[in-house]
Amino acid sequence: MKSKRFSRFLSTVLVAVGCSLFAYVPAHAQFGGGTQIVFDPTMFARQLQQLQQETAPVTNLAQQLQYMIKNTTGGGGGVWQSNQTLLTNLGDLINQQEGLSYTVQGVTQQFRQFYPGFNTATTAGVQSPQATTETTLNTLNGALASVQAQSQNFQAEQVTLQSLELRNQTAVGRLQAIQVGNEIALAQVQQVQMLRQLVMAMMNSQNVAAADQVNSQVQDGLEAQAVLSAPVRGDILTTDEATPTQP
Repeated sequence: MKSKRFSRFLSTVLVAVGCSLFAYVPAHAQFGGGTQIVFDPTMFARQLQQLQQETAPVTNLAQQLQYMIKNTTGGGGGVWQSNQTLLTNLGDLINQQEGLSYTVQGVTQQFRQFYPGFNTATTAGVQSPQATTETTLNTLNGALASVQAQSQNFQAEQVTLQSLELRNQTAVGRLQAIQVGNEIALAQVQQVQMLRQLVMAMMNSQNVAAADQVNSQVQDGLEAQAVLSAPVRGDILTTDEATPTQP
């Protein structure tokens, strides 16, 4: 719409300039009863100079309008796309591997069930040592799958970066340059989110692995304590009874 209005305005200006160019008064001379047009170069030069002075503001105004149209032309946005689905899937990969994931509702309760610490294996709700070990391994496997999924997204990210670089090189006017800068800023925030997800997956794995180690040590200590504190069986022979009688 702006471009059409500018074209109509420029056409009007050119028509006015053309009319002014040819609107000079010719000098007439009569010889022998006839009429002859006499060209006066001095007057024409003055009129041309006056016309240039009058059209200079119009030319400047036309240039200003061109700059305004260029600087208000949009179209540099829309490259960035949300990766919320990818982030959700990355966090859920540990759960899909049947590990203990930070994305699961009630993760703290499940953590206490798998790693009870000073509780016997027969306590209600406490998982067996085998189940605890499997959960730990599944958690580590899920974290590895999450890292692999991030690496597989590098190609799509590279395509987005190339598109942003192309729009940066071909930006027309100030508005498009600002929009490209905003797109790049959104992409940077997205990369920070991906990095946070990796840190969360690493913390998830480290905490589960450390809890499994502590829980195993506690269970070994409980088993050893149970053996030492077990009552002496009545059918075990004493030293004197076990010694054969001398003939």
